[in-house]
Amino acid sequence: MYNDKIVQIKPLIKQYVEKNSAPAGLHYHQLSLMRMSFNPYAPTERRKNAHYFLLVAALDTAELVGISEHAKAFLIFAHNVMRNALFELEQKETLKRITQIFDTHYQLGVEKQRIPEIMDVINTFVSENATGNLITYAKKFETPEDMVKEISSSFRLTGGQCIEHAWMYLRWMVRPYPDLNIFDNFSPKQLQIPLTVFIKKVAYCLGLAEKQEADWSDLEKNDRERKAVTRFAAELFPNDPTMADYPFFILGRWIKDEKLSLQLLMNHLQFWQKIHNQIGKPPIIFNTLSKNESTFQKNVRKELEKLQLLFLSEPYPFSLPEQKGAPHYTPDFVLPRCRKKGKIVILEPHGIWTPRQKRMVTIGRQSFPIWTYPTKVDDNELEFVNKLRVFRELYKDMYYLILIVPSAEKERVKKSYPDIYDELYDGADIPKLLFDLKKNVE
Repeated sequence: MYNDKIVQIKPLIKQYVEKNSAPAGLHYHQLSLMRMSFNPYAPTERRKNAHYFLLVAALDTAELVGISEHAKAFLIFAHNVMRNALFELEQKETLKRITQIFDTHYQLGVEKQRIPEIMDVINTFVSENATGNLITYAKKFETPEDMVKEISSSFRLTGGQCIEHAWMYLRWMVRPYPDLNIFDNFSPKQLQIPLTVFIKKVAYCLGLAEKQEADWSDLEKNDRERKAVTRFAAELFPNDPTMADYPFFILGRWIKDEKLSLQLLMNHLQFWQKIHNQIGKPPIIFNTLSKNESTFQKNVRKELEKLQLLFLSEPYPFSLPEQKGAPHYTPDFVLPRCRKKGKIVILEPHGIWTPRQKRMVTIGRQSFPIWTYPTKVDDNELEFVNKLRVFRELYKDMYYLILIVPSAEKERVKKSYPDIYDELYDGADIPKLLFDLKKNVE
């Protein structure tokens, strides 16, 4: 029997999943930055898709690629270079060079050097075990669980999460749109929700997992907890429990570094629902790649690291109303354990503002230059200011925005844009600001 709070949260979860399961999944959403060279939904590409997404599932670990977006982006980049050679054996040298090139633009994981070897293992599995055709291979199994046990052996180099990533792959292959429905001999109701890192956070809040951190060596406990999460979802979606997989992934990634509890989960679901009702789309999305930091951002990062303050760097974009300019805002730093006035702290160091103008002033017989505020601000400044303004209008109940600007710009920003921040600091105050913030860590 569930306690009263679980009973209370189940309708919130049901609504959240229903509204957040429509967008195409993370690994085949057509991002503007990195597009696949083939259509994952085309009937003629089914055989290639089955192989391609097995590679994606095998690479999608923090140790290999850093963040999930990089697994997709890396495979797109590699396929654009190699075309169908991507699926062939003995391509490790080519993949090694591609990994090195990709890593210079997008930071991969600490074990990135293993990517070519793992891809070769997967290609060997498809060639030898599945004789090149995973769709025909899938028809050998009565249930998805039978197939998971078999293909998880091909993920052995990826560590203890291999079974969970095999279940993730089966979800992509079996569920209907927005998943791919390639293995049509299985039913979605036979699937299990993979107990991946972020889903385990949600499971812990719901009392379905003993600990919030995964112990991948304890296969029996992971199996129990995965099935417990699946049973919970099946009570809401009996014909398609893994409909909750991708929404749970988003929710777990959103809350992962906060002080986890059932109440925290409920607060975030209520907030999510409120924002979705206002703008008509999910407030939190994960479809961007990591970017290079400015010098100003690097200075803040160094101070955060020096004080050992937990922070997330450009962790996720917040959706904004389409009619108000930019479609989203990505904060530079989120401090998930730091609270001001009960809200999560965001640090936004922004060093680029409209340059000051030089004017000549004459006093008596002498003329000399002075620097004055600009009479017309740049479009980039207006766009940035508008994003902060709209973000605060929508998200002020949960987030506390601290804007950090160069000393020379502080007074102008304070006078011209008092509504775009909760607190304003100049760059010289960063060490003191962070020292004070550390006192507010939960």
